[in-house]
Parts: sequence; structure tokens; C-alpha cells
Amino acid sequence: MTGLTRTDFVKASIAAGAGLALPLRTGALGAGTAAAAVGATTPVTLGLEPFADALPVPPIWSGDELALRGLEMAESTHRFHRDLDPVPTWGYGGASYLGPTIHATVGEDVRFLARNRLGPHPLGVDTELHGPDMANDAEAPRVSLHLHGGYTCPHSDGYPEDTFTPGQDKMYHYFNAQQAGTTWYHDHALGITRLNVYAGLAGFYLMRDAAAEAGLPGGAFEIPIAIQDKTFGLAGDGSLALHYPNPWEPEFFGDTAVVNGKAWPYLEVARGLYRFRLLNGSSSRIYNLFLEPGIPWFLIGTDTGFVERPVPLRNVVLAPGERADVVVDFRSRRAGDRVRLLNKPLPPHVVSPEEVAIPELVEFRVTGATGFRRGLPGRLAAPVKLPDRGVPERTVLLVEIMDPETDEPVMALLNNRPWETDEIERPVVDTAEKWNIVNLTADTHPIHLHLVQFRALWRRGFDAERYLTDVFGTDMLTPADVGTGTRPFADPAPYFAGPARKPERWEDGWKDTIQAHPGTVTQILVPFGPGAFPGVPFGFEGRVTPMPGHDCDHRIPFTGEYVWHCHILDHEDNEMMLPYEVVR
Repeated sequence: MTGLTRTDFVKASIAAGAGLALPLRTGALGAGTAAAAVGATTPVTLGLEPFADALPVPPIWSGDELALRGLEMAESTHRFHRDLDPVPTWGYGGASYLGPTIHATVGEDVRFLARNRLGPHPLGVDTELHGPDMANDAEAPRVSLHLHGGYTCPHSDGYPEDTFTPGQDKMYHYFNAQQAGTTWYHDHALGITRLNVYAGLAGFYLMRDAAAEAGLPGGAFEIPIAIQDKTFGLAGDGSLALHYPNPWEPEFFGDTAVVNGKAWPYLEVARGLYRFRLLNGSSSRIYNLFLEPGIPWFLIGTDTGFVERPVPLRNVVLAPGERADVVVDFRSRRAGDRVRLLNKPLPPHVVSPEEVAIPELVEFRVTGATGFRRGLPGRLAAPVKLPDRGVPERTVLLVEIMDPETDEPVMALLNNRPWETDEIERPVVDTAEKWNIVNLTADTHPIHLHLVQFRALWRRGFDAERYLTDVFGTDMLTPADVGTGTRPFADPAPYFAGPARKPERWEDGWKDTIQAHPGTVTQILVPFGPGAFPGVPFGFEGRVTPMPGHDCDHRIPFTGEYVWHCHILDHEDNEMMLPYEVVR
């Protein structure tokens, strides 16, 4: 592919209509790949002692502090374990890795300057993924800041092409016009999101509402927990380094659990209730989280807001980008007890090619101190009546593109369209739609829609092979087939097999990222503005006190161009992302 980018190749395939094939990278979608080293080096196996370092708790910034200080992105070094040397990393706001936790008051109007002060990229950059804009990323990496779960105008959404380079600044404007919830911020630069986030560009952004959060653990008893996986190895000069596959590989699974920037940390907890904001910040890994038996824990919020009532939990399955707001009860534990957050094998319907098991993540060490003893509120959020009849449906597809010679997948796409397509979804502002996400691939994909929050309605198995053949006239899509298939795509209802299944108990609330399983249609109800139906928990302009002047091109409700994509960052960086436009 010398001199020819992947995007150029796909365009050429479509134009020629010939059976051209992308060269297969090491590994393939659905098969899993080893974590390749940077350059010509080899990853090393590190015999690290688990639970040797305390869990770091990021510093808290208010919205006013964010506006005053801005958010600088800079290079640094970070020690992930007491027995590891520091490695080159990136961080936000002066942190060596990750960034401060922003506490923004609901309705608070915040403008701040984001500054790119990064040096050369600490990871290898595959410049073939998204064209000539990537040519300088190794020395002058682009960035774009996305508030994941935020109701933001297009100017401040972190559109993948809305990037700026070292030495440049960009003003962002967040209205925070949404309910209390666990949002987070991370880089979103086209083609290098996986690398920038892996290097450290991510952090929590918590929407706060004192009235809504009354009676819940707070202060020292509320802790954000960002779960990631890493691989460490030797750089070309023999020093320790972070490793990520270069050139691009379909998925990345590290061999080391890293939580809030430390490998297998511990947290001392008092005998009481703790509120943990769980985030899957990994590139590809899906976690099936359990606590050791005998520890009561409860779901109080999904991605972006509270559930109606606390939900007792046995486990929580989180795919990349998903969050769970949980309360863990240590009141019955004795001083000296140790409790671990475990990661067990995935349920059968959740399919991931992960090849390296990470069975333990964090150890909680119970002290003799008395903690938060109050019981949980019986009601957390008002019930919302979701519209059923009269809501239009839209069918969208997840597909794999196969190498015709090897029968191995080389990339995944949405709607069988490349990034540079004019065939995009155009929902009308302040209306609701039901999206039928039809997964024709072999894996589970976490699908994220920017701007909006939605509700999962159901999942249903279907005859994927027959649907694929009927829609595309073939049972295997190759690069020559990219761009084919007539929109709107066929209704999946005639292909259903078996009854509909309700969302999992940890999904029954407001979401911005949903797991779409293979051989399954996942239906979500999406309001594209606060006027879609009563109870939409974002876009309430009446609670916003605007600052003089603003950087958004229009006021609430927002219209304009956003994106939807798979939040497996390796997939997102290689075409499994499309624009969509909210129109009037």
C-alpha cells in the first residue's frame, strides 16, 4: 500500500467495482491479536506484585477552575507501578497521566481554553488509516476534545476532524444543560484516538446536582474508577515504554490492569457505603465485573443519569466507553478484610476476541474507621414514560469487510459506508426515533452516539446470513462491495428468530453507548432534542445562565453535524465511524 492510504484504497475499490483486497494486517477482526511492540522491539513479561500501590484519586476542579485554568495537554512521564520505571505519557491539566475530575454544576455555563502543548507521539503512528492529515502526527500530533455523554453544540463536541496541533489552542463551551451523571472527556482526533487516549488523554467530568444527589455518599466516599489495560515493554534505547500495535491491528488487549493510572492498585475503605463511578476506559476490552461474595452493591446510575430506584447487582458488564454509577456497602465488613473487584469471563452473548485474561483489578482494604452509614434513598429519579406508538424506526448496520482470498475480516464499517460518505443519517431536531442496530459481524460492538442520550428497548436474535444475502446480494462483503446496499436498509423484523429480550439491569436507564451483540438486533429510543418527548434529560435551556457571548454557532436545541461510531477505539480509528446530522 505504499503511497496509498486505506481511505484512498476503499474509494478506488468502489470506483473500480473490482475484486481488490486490502492487505491483511497481523491478526483480524474476530480473531484477536497479540499486543505488538513499538518499532522492532519485543514486549516483556513483567512479574509485578499486585496491590502494591494505592489507588490514585484525581484532583477535583470546579467549572470555575476549568474556565480559569484552561485544560492543557502536555507530555510527561508516569510511574504505573512502584517497581516500574517512569514511561513517557500524556496528561491533561498538569497530570502526568489522565486528568483532573471536573465537577460541573448542572446548568453551569462554562467556557475554557484547551491548549495543545504535546511533543512527539510516544507511540507509533500508522499514517495509512485516514489520509494525509496524519502525515505529521508522529512529530506534531493532532488533538480534539470530546465530552462523552455531553449535550454540546457542534463547535465544542470534539468532531474527529476538528483538530488542533501543538502550539495551538481551541475554546470549548459547555452549557452543562443536562441531568446529573457520569460523563467523561477524552481525545477524539481522527485516526489516532486510540493512541492519544492510551497515552493518557482522558478524565472524568461529573455533572453535579446537589438536590438530586442528596443522601448519597460523597466527598471521600465518592471515587471515580477508570479501568484500562496496558502492555509494557522495551523501547529502542532499552528503556521501559508503553506499547501499542503499530501498524494498526484490529483490537488491542493489554496484559496489565491499570486503574486510575496504577497497575493493580489497592484502596483503603472505611466501614460504610462508597459511591464508585466505574468507567471502562480501555481500547477494546469488555469487563464482566464482580465483587467477591458477601458484598452488597447497587446500581444507582447508568452512563449519564440516575436510575429510578437502586438496583441490587450481581455483576456489571461494561464495554469500552460505558459507565456504571454504583454504591458498594462495606458496613458489615471487619477491619482487616480484603475485597477485590474481579473481572470474570464474559456471558455467552457478549463476544470479544480478547486473548489475555485479567481476572483481578482492585483490592479494597477495610479499615477500622467508620464511614458513610446512611442507607440509600428509595427513589433516585422520576419515572419517564417512553413513547411507543408513532415513533419512526431507522435501521442501521454493522458489517465486516472480508479479504476474499483468506476469508478473514480486514475492517468493520457502519452501513457499509466509509468515513468520507454523503450517505448519512439526518434526524430532525426535537423528534424521537427508534434505531434498529443490526449487527452482521462476529463481535460485540459498543455503539456510541454523540450529542444524545437514549434508552435501550430490547434485543432480538435474527437470521444474519439471510439478511446479509438479501440486502447485499452476497454472503461475504469484500472491499469491492464497500458502498453497496440500498438505503434505507431492509426492516429486520422478517428475519427475527426468537423473542425480544429486555435490556440488562445495568442498562435500564439513560445511555449514550450500547452493546450491539453479533446475530442480534438492538433497538434504542433516541430523542434528538429536549422537545422530543416529556422527560428527556438534556437540553433544558431554562436552567442555563448564559455567559456574555458564546462560542457555539447557535443555542439549544442543537443542530448540526455529529458522529456515531464503535467505541472499540481500534475500530473507530479505522472507518467504523460515520457522521450524522441533526436538521431542522
